Formats: sequence, structure tokens, C-alpha cells
Amino acid sequence: MIKMDTKNLFIILLGVALILSFVFRPSTGIDMYEKEINSLKVKNENLKLNNDTLLMLNKSLNIEIQELINNIDSTKAQLNKTKIKINDLENEKGKVSTYVNTLNADEIAGELSNYLNNRK
Repeated sequence: MIKMDTKNLFIILLGVALILSFVFRPSTGIDMYEKEINSLKVKNENLKLNNDTLLMLNKSLNIEIQELINNIDSTKAQLNKTKIKINDLENEKGKVSTYVNTLNADEIAGELSNYLNNRK
């Protein structure tokens, strides 16, 4: 008689279970895998189209952002020039001009009326 211990019995039972699982497994046809592959290919093409669309939109938005940044930079430069002009005008606001126009007697009345008209 063959001496059987629990370890050998367990190994034999696992071997029989493995053989039975191969014999009685449900057969899956190749058609099922082909359908799944085809559906995955369609999904992949759709995702590629979506990706291309998103890349084009992203590129156009990057161009628009760059244009806005350039506009902001030019506006800042113009603003700085304007601030410098304003500061120069404020500094010279209280100063008296050193330019003196020499006039003869005939031109005094015309220049005085021009001065009064410009003051308004």
C-alpha cells in the first residue's frame, strides 16, 4: 500500500483541480476578442481626434495669451512715459519761465489779448 501523507494528498488534489479547470473552462471565441479590439480601436481614434482638437485650442490660447502679455508690456511702458511727463509738468508748474519775448509798441496789445484768451 502507498503511504499518503497530507502534503502529497493536497498536491494531488490541486493537480486534479487544475486539470479539471482546463477541461471544463468556458470557451471564449475569437469573435469576442475581435469585437473588443475593434471597439477599443474606435475609442482610440476618437481620443486621438479629441487630443488633436485640444492641442489646436491650446496653441491658439497660448498665442492669444502671448499677445495679451505683449499688450500689457507696451501699456506699462506707455504708462511709465506718461508718469514721467506728469512728474516733469508738476515739477515745472510753479516755475516762472525765463523766456521773455521782446515786443515793440505795436505788438503789445495783440500779445496781451492772446495771453488773456489763453488763460481762460
